[in-house]
Amino acid sequence: MKHLLSILSIILFFSCSKHPQADQIVIGKIWTGNEKQPYAEAMAISGDTIVAIGTKAEIEKWKGDKTSEVIAPEGQLITPGFIDTHTHFVDGGFRLSSVQLRDAKTQKEFIQRIADYAKTHS
Repeated sequence: MKHLLSILSIILFFSCSKHPQADQIVIGKIWTGNEKQPYAEAMAISGDTIVAIGTKAEIEKWKGDKTSEVIAPEGQLITPGFIDTHTHFVDGGFRLSSVQLRDAKTQKEFIQRIADYAKTHS
């Protein structure tokens, strides 16, 4: 019984310690947004999710047979997940205070939104 438990423990250790394979590994100067470690050397991506970020050696563990590797050009900064969603104050304010028609599905809904807006702004 002791031997069986030892063998099961070893199997469990090795099955838990192996990383799943990343779809892509990116190498370069990567901004992390973490004050304690603002930059990293590499990151592993599976699907549309960053699964690990760290040194090249740490991320190498995620490499498998089907992993593609992307190396950023020298001097380029990688900012994963950064989306510029700024707006200009006056223009943005006008858009927020106007009738919203972009997602109107029918002509009737379009007309109704304009009518409702007109009632509150006359």
